[in-house]
Amino acid sequence: MNELASHLEKIATALEANASIFEQLDSVAGDGDLGITAGKIATGIRLGISEMTDDLKADLTLLGRSIAKTAPSTFGTLVATGFLRASAAISTELNSTENLVTGLTAAYEGIALRGKSQLGERTLLDALHPAIESLKCATTLDVGLHSAAIAARKGAKETAAMAPKHGRAGWIGDRASGNEDAGATVIAVVFESLV
Repeated sequence: MNELASHLEKIATALEANASIFEQLDSVAGDGDLGITAGKIATGIRLGISEMTDDLKADLTLLGRSIAKTAPSTFGTLVATGFLRASAAISTELNSTENLVTGLTAAYEGIALRGKSQLGERTLLDALHPAIESLKCATTLDVGLHSAAIAARKGAKETAAMAPKHGRAGWIGDRASGNEDAGATVIAVVFESLV
C-alpha cells in the first residue's frame, strides 16, 4: 500500500468510526443521514484504493468518481467534486506540501462553486479554509497536517455561532444555533485522522 492509499485508509476508518457523531450533529440541523453518507464515502474511498495506479492525477480522479458513485447525496457529491478539482490542479513539479495546498485550494473552490456557498455560511468550507491557510505556512508536511487538523477543528467549532444558509439547516435557522455544522466536523475529523 503506497503512502496515499495509507492516508486514504485512515480517512475511511475515521469516517466510519465517527458516523454516529456526524449523524447526531446532522439530525439537529439536517436530515440526520450524514453518518450513512460518511460510510458510503468510506466505501468509495476503499473501492478507489483498490484500483489506484500510482498516477496521482489519475488516482484522485478515480477516487472522485468512485465517491460520486457510492455516495450520490449532496455531501457525497461535494466531496467527489473536491477530489476531481484537486486532480485537475496538482502538478508533478510541486513538492508534497505545495501539491496538497494546490489540490485542497482547487477542491475548496470547486466545492464552493458546486454548493453555491462561501466562507462564513456554516458549511464544510468553514473548516477546510483554515486548514488550507495553516498548511500554506508549514515548513514540512507533517507539521502542516498537524496545524491543519487544529485549524479545521477550530473552524468546525466556530460554525456553532453561525447562521445556516444552505440545505435543510437554512430552513430551520435558530434550531442549529450552538451546534457545530456536521459537514465542517467531517472535515475536522479527516484532518485529525492524518496526524
